[in-house]
Amino acid sequence: MSIKETPMSSRYPLNTFKRVLDLVRRRSGALPALLLAAAWLDAAPVNADSPSDLEGVWVTVLVAFDDPRWRIADLVCARTGCSVEGYAYLQSLLDDPESAQRSTKELVADMEAYQRRFNDTLLTPLARQRQEEFDPSEEASLDCKPDGDGLRHQVLAPLPLEIEQHEDKVILRYEYWNAERTVHIDQENHAEDGEPSRLGRSFGRYEGSTLVVETAQLLPAVTGIPNDKPLMLSPDARAVERYSVSEDGQSLDLTLEIIDPSNFTRPFQSYRRMLKTPDWELDTFVCESITGEY
Repeated sequence: MSIKETPMSSRYPLNTFKRVLDLVRRRSGALPALLLAAAWLDAAPVNADSPSDLEGVWVTVLVAFDDPRWRIADLVCARTGCSVEGYAYLQSLLDDPESAQRSTKELVADMEAYQRRFNDTLLTPLARQRQEEFDPSEEASLDCKPDGDGLRHQVLAPLPLEIEQHEDKVILRYEYWNAERTVHIDQENHAEDGEPSRLGRSFGRYEGSTLVVETAQLLPAVTGIPNDKPLMLSPDARAVERYSVSEDGQSLDLTLEIIDPSNFTRPFQSYRRMLKTPDWELDTFVCESITGEY
């Protein structure tokens, strides 16, 4: 499936998201099927005695949207991922017997409205001021330069991720920006030492079968907030990622938490589900233009 040296704009055309939405409509004709498909909370691993097997290449719905293993919730949140709260609220709607009389479109609209209201209380007054004063020239990633692009965009990018596990480290390789991160496992945490960088310094540990990654020393970067306005994170921002594999080993649940007290009244959490694809290879990322569609 490798398509080497293919520009992003041609490999993932802008009508891809429309095709994903068409797939949502095709799969959601009956609400009972929707209820089963969106039961994302049931995907948590049950083996808490040893680390999950994270090895391999994992893809998002925008890369492999025809894969039948996707749930409706994955398709709904295909472009940027949903907040943890948005997923939970969508699940509550799907569990409500009264939802049987409502269309999928109505349920999704309710979830998106809830998510916007929830995030209205997420931002501090300072963050709102920063949004109003935001200078578009700060969005350096739009010029095909990774320097101004932050960790959140990297972790939640719609392109494939390859994970390599070792006893003392985990290596995360991204097709997006051809980036690579090393997560030091069970070592003394010096994440706040050293010079800040785009992806910071990452240290990890296993909590049961879940890999927990803490990252600090991040350069200030623009992040997308679900109120459709960009925001520059503060120099003190840090991140916590959690990677859990489903019991059958076929899906990866990724939760990203951004902690930035000057901007957020509470940690800003995002969720994305990925699927294991043994025959997939990472391609070389070639940037022609990045429009912010992800």
